[in-house]
Amino acid sequence: MNPGEDTSPELWSAIWELAEAWSQTPVVQQVAATLPRNRPLDERGDKAVGIPALLQHLEVHARMMMKPLMYGSRISALLEQPLIDGFGMPEVDRDMLDEWLQRAANLERAHQITLAWLRSSLAGYPLLRAPQLAPGTPLTTDEMTPRYIWFKGEFASGLHERSAPPSVPDLLGADATGASQLDQAARHMSQQLTKSQAWVDFDSALPTLDEDAKEALRAARRELKGRLSAEALDDHQPNLALPRAEFRSHTMNEVLDSLSGTARIYADAFGEVDRLLDLTMGDIFGELVLFGEPWPLPVFNVETPTPGEPIVGFETKPIGPFLATGQVVWITTEAVGDAVRIESHTMKMDQAEGIQDHFEARVLVNTREAWPAPTMNKYGSSS
Repeated sequence: MNPGEDTSPELWSAIWELAEAWSQTPVVQQVAATLPRNRPLDERGDKAVGIPALLQHLEVHARMMMKPLMYGSRISALLEQPLIDGFGMPEVDRDMLDEWLQRAANLERAHQITLAWLRSSLAGYPLLRAPQLAPGTPLTTDEMTPRYIWFKGEFASGLHERSAPPSVPDLLGADATGASQLDQAARHMSQQLTKSQAWVDFDSALPTLDEDAKEALRAARRELKGRLSAEALDDHQPNLALPRAEFRSHTMNEVLDSLSGTARIYADAFGEVDRLLDLTMGDIFGELVLFGEPWPLPVFNVETPTPGEPIVGFETKPIGPFLATGQVVWITTEAVGDAVRIESHTMKMDQAEGIQDHFEARVLVNTREAWPAPTMNKYGSSS
């Protein structure tokens, strides 16, 4: 199943509601105010200074790791990398940066808790048998990764017994009214997630596991633990992050492919849940929380999606720093009515028309029915 197709209007509406509640909190507003995409046009690019200039610099040199809800940990780690630190790093007041990083860390922690609380409604929690949760996999690694990690400590924290994500209102600086809105929106989000096909399929897979299937899942987890140990990773590649990440992913997929029967069905169903959460409550939620409603974007040469793979291609006139991978936009074409998330960007040279920006984007199926019509003109200016 493609996670872009397992999204009901009700699920997208719940995501919008939760993002709206988060966006009203002091910590989110303070972090969002400094982000380059939210700054006035005359404070972007080479005119940016201070923290916005630093964030812009890091976006250029480490874009894959710069997800909106991971800034707290990612920026601190990236600043320790000599190549990034020494390659034209903008000057920033250290006290101001430390204060901003603390807010970003609070935001990141609030998201981790919320995501963990939503996961805790899965059947069998906290005893999840998925091999993907073995130590060292792409879902549990302690190395820097663009994935939203399943932290070991979450399973022993009693989240499945809580009526709402604990500590989130305090981390976001919400008052009593805001805290109530955050809790209510989180409960609504959980209700809609449990109705998704991915969730239903996973919950249905648990009772089909007999002792042989459970042993197969345990054996797969043991195999992954050994093959993805720190020593095994160092033997494969001691330093470079990308080959290490590719090795983790390849090894996990190889072990999952060796499963069969109900054990394979269970593991695959868990993978679908994880992909659905990464897309909706990770990437899309982060965009809505920190950047607000999607922009309308004029496009042409639209390549419509093929069945079962909701990816659309399109071109735009060169628009400089306005668009980035990961951004959510509305595209002005009758072929696609839903919002899309930009997944890749290339430049195309045409002798007749000159340079064009070419994008591929994931269609967020059913957002048209769930989200309000845009109130901005192109490139984020108010109407």
